[in-house]
Amino acid sequence: MAARERIRIERGLYRIDKTYIACATSPGARKAKWKTIGEVGLMEARRERDAWAVEVRSGGVPETGGKEKVEEVALAWLGYVEGLVEIGELRPRTLEAYKIGVMLHLIPHYGHRRIRSMTTDDLVDWHRKQRKLKASTWTIRARWMAVRGVFGYAARHNIIAASPADKLLPRERPGAGEPRQRFLSRDEMDRLLEHAGPALAIIATALFTGMRVMEVLALQWGDIDFTEGVIHVRFQLSRQGKRVPLKTKAAKRDIVLMETLGKLLRRRRLAEEFSTDTDFVFQSSVPRRPMTYRGALLDLFHDARKRANLDDVTFHCLRHTFASILIAQGRDVQFVSRQLGHTKTSTTWDTYVHLFEAHRHAQDAREQLEAEYGEMLGAADA
Repeated sequence: MAARERIRIERGLYRIDKTYIACATSPGARKAKWKTIGEVGLMEARRERDAWAVEVRSGGVPETGGKEKVEEVALAWLGYVEGLVEIGELRPRTLEAYKIGVMLHLIPHYGHRRIRSMTTDDLVDWHRKQRKLKASTWTIRARWMAVRGVFGYAARHNIIAASPADKLLPRERPGAGEPRQRFLSRDEMDRLLEHAGPALAIIATALFTGMRVMEVLALQWGDIDFTEGVIHVRFQLSRQGKRVPLKTKAAKRDIVLMETLGKLLRRRRLAEEFSTDTDFVFQSSVPRRPMTYRGALLDLFHDARKRANLDDVTFHCLRHTFASILIAQGRDVQFVSRQLGHTKTSTTWDTYVHLFEAHRHAQDAREQLEAEYGEMLGAADA
């Protein structure tokens, strides 16, 4: 009698006929441990799989006897993190950042070392090497979160007595740095739009609405009220290309649509083959499928900024620029906050306080200069 085929359903979950089977690997081990779940529904099988993974990964001293290398533990930690993503406790984007930190900036340098041999001096040296690469403070911090996670995982599972990352002095730890805010000047806006080419509509939409990239990509024609001059932001695009609800109540908002942008989008709708209310405003090469960030959009935007000689501008800079435009026009913090979809006005204030203050002081200075010295020029002019 032929052996029954084991079919992979998803990470750590398999099925033979109608029977589900789970597998998980303990830290530092090379061989997976299996558990028969039984003939249950998929949701119950997932729950049992997750419980089994926790039990295997959190149990006692690993079987390998403390000889684990950094690479082995790092990969085990990534497996643990992948499990958190699958049950919704961690964002896929965070996992991507962790993978970059581990695969490109930890394993190549220390993967061959036994993890018990790693010291605080090694981590200080790691930080020094990162600075020599001239990576930004934020970039180093993101990579550090992955490195610290690996050693924390090793300590939690008794692979090492304590994490060397916890013993670093404050000045030795990678700091978060200051948020990088890049605003486009009027001349830079002109150049970017002039060289936008096929990305003109999507760049203009982001620039003059301040929408987040995934909100822009989720737009459907029914979300745009051309008569009232409003864009109804109700959805965002997931990493899997699905239109999903917004994460916060404040993100659900109505953004003012200026007339010329409305005309640009009207012309785009007339030119599209598929332009019903449920069709996406920005579609991929596949009919009625949304444009993806890592697909068409990234290439289109990078080409446009290169032609405009604005290589340091990211797509998110367009959102910052929209905020700076509203503030320069004298809009108050509540209005700016609502247009951007911030949960709290304090977030808007903390992010753009320098712009609000600069605008207020400039206006006050103009008025006071006029009041105190205006008559002098008036008399001279007469």
